[in-house]
Amino acid sequence: MGFYYLIDKTEDSIRPRYMETVEESLNDTAHILSAVVEEQLKQNPRAFAKFQNTLHSLFSPVFENTNKRSFNAKIYSLLKTNTDIQVYITDEKGIVIFDSEVYRKGLDYSKFNDVYLTLQGKYGARSSKLLDKEGEGALFVASPIRFKNRIVGVLTVIKPKTGVIPFIEEAKRKFWRISLLVASAIAILFSLLAYLFFRPILSLSQYVTSLRKKEKAVFPKIGIRELNELGKEVDLLVEEIEGKKYIESYVQTLTHEIKSPLSSILASVELLQSHPNESIRLTKNIHEEAKRIQNLIEQMLELSSLEGKKSISLDDSILLYDLVQEVLVNFQSEMEWKSVQIFVHCENRKWELKGNRNYLYLAIENLIRNSIDFANKNDVINIEIKEGSEGFLRFSVLDEGQKIPDYALERVTEKFYSLPRPTNNRKSSGLGLSIVSQIVDLHGGTLEIQNREPRGVSVSIGFPKN
Repeated sequence: MGFYYLIDKTEDSIRPRYMETVEESLNDTAHILSAVVEEQLKQNPRAFAKFQNTLHSLFSPVFENTNKRSFNAKIYSLLKTNTDIQVYITDEKGIVIFDSEVYRKGLDYSKFNDVYLTLQGKYGARSSKLLDKEGEGALFVASPIRFKNRIVGVLTVIKPKTGVIPFIEEAKRKFWRISLLVASAIAILFSLLAYLFFRPILSLSQYVTSLRKKEKAVFPKIGIRELNELGKEVDLLVEEIEGKKYIESYVQTLTHEIKSPLSSILASVELLQSHPNESIRLTKNIHEEAKRIQNLIEQMLELSSLEGKKSISLDDSILLYDLVQEVLVNFQSEMEWKSVQIFVHCENRKWELKGNRNYLYLAIENLIRNSIDFANKNDVINIEIKEGSEGFLRFSVLDEGQKIPDYALERVTEKFYSLPRPTNNRKSSGLGLSIVSQIVDLHGGTLEIQNREPRGVSVSIGFPKN
């Protein structure tokens, strides 16, 4: 219905647009013919004394010749065989002194808009019937005739609408044909999209019904990413409603993270007893696994501490560039071991912000560690410090490691949610980005995590300057 209304309104505008185009052409024609008369008077000033005769000798032969001419001009799909332009000229009182059709000569046209307005120095035009019995009428467009800096007459060019109507009707027919084709194409496309869209919804609905009935059901293959994610969220929601998700995730991850290094430590101790000559390697392994447990416990304590705080002291004045350089010192050995280069780009090293220095140090440290962990050999990590909008300083880490899967982008800041490292396929504690998120929130900042093209991840933090 709305489409038909739009088409109908557009069709109604075709006629006015055509008439405007014709009027513009008539205006040009009127001014050209007026200029011809003015040039004649300029070359022969005495001709003004016999103005009427001058006009007659100038235009009568032309229109007589034109009216006798016949031709076949195929203008697009329409055939034109004769001219229908008419001209009349009045004196400065509005009395017709020349008429290409003769019958208007001597009539007083001073009250008609084309003559009346033009004599006042304004744009004169009107739309009127040529004859009382005529249906469509004609367009009248006038131009002044000047002699010695005053208006001495008005030249009006007339175009009967009967010569324009065929073009308008043909344009309307073409418009409706195209509109029907477009409407048909839209209808077909809409039907196809509706089928492609509602079919996955139906599959998802059937799957949810199976879950509600506690039937075993396989998650359907859904081609629409958003619906696929919605289905996964339904799965997660079901798990949460059953009261298992959070507790199981917390306990299982914590148990796994501690169990793995403990098992490694126990195995190393047993091997150390039976292979004392391997003491250096085994002692190093025990130290690394113990350090891993220690880091996990420290991160859990940090996160628990942050989650219990509603606010923290933000009174430290911090030069962000200097703080980043201080953090980077601790990663020199890891950078050398992985052949990773880190470059810091800062527009102004004197940029300062108010915050908690220790917590900001911890947040930056976690972000850089994450980038190094996911980096490949010889990768380059860029750190950018820029001034953002609305008084924010933006700290960004841009690496060249593997992308974060789309389904994980919104979850990487959750507790214990971790992805395998590319070098050893091991997962971390899954607490680093959760700590960063808590610190950013306590500073009133923003955290953005995005994949880069063709590879890599961009993590950006916006800190208020004040």
